[in-house]
Amino acid sequence: MGRTENPVPRPDSALGRLASHLRRCRGRAGLTNAALAARTKYSATTLQRAAGGAVLPTLRVVLAYEEGCGIADGEARRLWEQARQIAGLRDRRRAVPPHPGKAPRPDLIADRADMSRALLDLRERSGLSYRAMEHRLEERPELGPLSRSTAQRILTRQSFPTSQRQLMALLHACAVPQRAWGDWVRAWKKVHRAQDRQESAITPARKLAAREAEAELARYELESVEPFRSPTAAWSVRCCICGDLFRVRLSDLGPGWVGCPNRCPTALVRSVADALLRQLEPLSCPRCESPVATAPHTTSLEDCPVCGDALLPEAAPPSGRYGDSSS
Repeated sequence: MGRTENPVPRPDSALGRLASHLRRCRGRAGLTNAALAARTKYSATTLQRAAGGAVLPTLRVVLAYEEGCGIADGEARRLWEQARQIAGLRDRRRAVPPHPGKAPRPDLIADRADMSRALLDLRERSGLSYRAMEHRLEERPELGPLSRSTAQRILTRQSFPTSQRQLMALLHACAVPQRAWGDWVRAWKKVHRAQDRQESAITPARKLAAREAEAELARYELESVEPFRSPTAAWSVRCCICGDLFRVRLSDLGPGWVGCPNRCPTALVRSVADALLRQLEPLSCPRCESPVATAPHTTSLEDCPVCGDALLPEAAPPSGRYGDSSS
């Protein structure tokens, strides 16, 4: 004797009514899930999940389930469309904030939020699932691929169409007539121009300051985890040695900086060495005035590599090239 089937979780919901209908079809046919699987191309597990009432099955599985039971009255399709519509509305509530307002027409789109809301409205009005949208694109291979996951990310505001071609593929998937594509492409261009203007508002001097700030952090074995604002603003950084996250002002980095809150010894030594290095001038030969390396790198170099004169006469021994101190 087979195991007792679990009851439908929410029999009054659209998904519950679909599951109950499929179970009644199988009951009238007197079939088990295994026997029904033998009449279809789907496994018994897939068929059991379709009539479980927990997840929405695909239309193909529902139609195969009904056909395997010897019933073809169209009731399963009708119940599936109702359940799919409810699931789509639930996705839209998760994707957009409450009371987002009416989706604007393409000629009234002003920013990315408007564009995303309008594209989502297209998909809802089309009544197509993501799988059906993907199948529609198979008819137009010249538009390029647009997977279900990519379409879902765009329609739930996780991403934005990266090109006109991707936008047109999405429009075709949502059953938008090609004669209306021009309005959507113009709206997409307007949104991109607005975004470019916002990015161009960041002056070259500010970009240079950000790069210099990143380089300054690297001297202290730190890396940024957020955009640079100003030398006196608190900046979230990560220690490259221990991985600790903390906030520091760029103006605090210097000889008095005590290092990472975890007191990483390597970071402390390097920060002190770099602070001393910035206080020293580049070394040059007093005789030929040839620039040599900076002082910290020449502590053991006493002769100029160009003329051979002494670079550090105070460190030379009392006798030798400079003669005895008594002479």
